[in-house]
Amino acid sequence: MGDKRPSKIVLVYRDIIFLGGIQMKRKTIALFLIIALLVPAGYALAAQAESIPQDALTASGYAPIDPHLVLINSVAPSIRVSGTAASYALSITCVSSVNSIRATLQIQRLANGVWTNYGQSWSATSTTSFLSTSGSRTVTSGGTYRLRVTVTASNGTTTGTTTAYSR
Repeated sequence: MGDKRPSKIVLVYRDIIFLGGIQMKRKTIALFLIIALLVPAGYALAAQAESIPQDALTASGYAPIDPHLVLINSVAPSIRVSGTAASYALSITCVSSVNSIRATLQIQRLANGVWTNYGQSWSATSTTSFLSTSGSRTVTSGGTYRLRVTVTASNGTTTGTTTAYSR
């Protein structure tokens, strides 16, 4: 009668499936191990980012979102100097729950590679979640200037502060 042993094709196919199953289990275990190692690393990076000074984050001209308070959505300062007139504009947008914004504006001048305050600072306030202001100040002709803005926003229970610079 016939031989009851499986053919070579069936044996090879069975071996491939078996080995494939082991390989899949190894890949799955490796994936879980990688995830288990990366999740704590992500928390460590987040904790490290929280310790970076605000001035280092805003030196590029962008105002970072305060990671704890998330009240201030955007801060957009600008300055344009023509002769001795420095025209400035500022727009601040906060979340809708904010009912108090205070912006302290300061013109800074670049001297010997260092930004130094130029003249007196001034403030603008709002009792809504939006603040917009513009105007002009007198500066010395021929310098390089930027506008530094420190914003404090509050919703009555929480207060957030950030600093931004014009480009």
